[in-house]
Amino acid sequence: MYEPTKTDIKGAFTFLPIEDVHYGAGCVAGLADTLKQHGVERALLITSNTLATKTDLVDRVRVAAGGRIADVFHETIQHVHRGSVLGAAEHARSIGADGVVTFGGGTPNDTGKAVLLALAEGIEDHDSFELSRIKFEYPATVELPPVNGNTVPLIAVSTTLSAGEFTHFIGITDEVRKVKDLYIDKKLAGKAVFLDPELTLDTPMWLWLSTGMRSVDHCVEAICSTNAHPFTDALAVRSLAMLNRYLRECNNDPDDLVARTQAHIGAWMSVCGLANVTLGLSHGIGHQLGARNNVPHGHTSCVMLHPTMEFNQDHVGDRQAWIAEAMGVDISSLSTDEASAAGRAAILELVHDLEQPHRLRDVGVEPDDFPALAKDALEDIIVATNPRPVSSPDEVIELLQAAY
Repeated sequence: MYEPTKTDIKGAFTFLPIEDVHYGAGCVAGLADTLKQHGVERALLITSNTLATKTDLVDRVRVAAGGRIADVFHETIQHVHRGSVLGAAEHARSIGADGVVTFGGGTPNDTGKAVLLALAEGIEDHDSFELSRIKFEYPATVELPPVNGNTVPLIAVSTTLSAGEFTHFIGITDEVRKVKDLYIDKKLAGKAVFLDPELTLDTPMWLWLSTGMRSVDHCVEAICSTNAHPFTDALAVRSLAMLNRYLRECNNDPDDLVARTQAHIGAWMSVCGLANVTLGLSHGIGHQLGARNNVPHGHTSCVMLHPTMEFNQDHVGDRQAWIAEAMGVDISSLSTDEASAAGRAAILELVHDLEQPHRLRDVGVEPDDFPALAKDALEDIIVATNPRPVSSPDEVIELLQAAY
């Protein structure tokens, strides 16, 4: 059994103010009590256009809320453009919203967190976001503006596996610059999360599985982090094993609610404590693939994770061997290099088995996009903590070429 290298660590561990996680079939029935607990009488429900217009699920959530949802905003946009946030925030102000419920995947959830930011900071126009976004200049110049105002309670009801409901940061796309900016503050974290598998049955299978790969990406980059921590190691390793099993079971039987619940919990575990470890190029490039090329975040992980592991292999010690073991590979007779290679291969095999794209060309990204993507990636604070140091756009382009 793999045993991490002995290292001396010291510091402080940050927990987010998420008070409750409800899981299992039918758990959304507890939504009204949760809203009452947090004093929410007039919530704005933020969801996707598809869920609002092509399913009856929004009505089911409203019923579960017991009359505490005042209105619905569903004009959300993938990768959360500033303009869509302004529209949602204005809607919240117009109804006197005293809370936000998000229903769906990463787009509604990040939109909801962005509305909390806009309401707290009085953001009412495109340029006002500049005062709150993280500003980073490679390699180490960073500005992290706090949220100064008070935020209303946020309750998240999840229908995908990207696990953004459990974080305190937001990715918001500046549609003028075509760059996804990050915003971070513990005040942006939700108060409670609902993981009800019955509400995920209408989620397209490609979306369910690819966002599951996003959570696999959380695990891999946390395990290989330059400041990996025993707490997140334990969660990430167990999460990897669960996702490796239950994503396949969901693919084989989409109606298996038990497998869906286990996948949901695995996704939650993949991101729990992630505020305490740094990530790397798979996430950093993924942000910009979304902003510039409109690639869904699940697919960015499908195409970037394996090449990033190859790119970093000489800078993560034997931790990719641990990934192999977590993915069910018998590494007892393998050398460290062989076991690490098996870990990388196991990730790519999972992408193939889930029938997801694994190359940039498969998701509409072409070599002409690489210079701009590389420039934008180097302005993303996550790239600065990649295990293999990156100091020039050419190195990012090298990785993009390998992923093509």
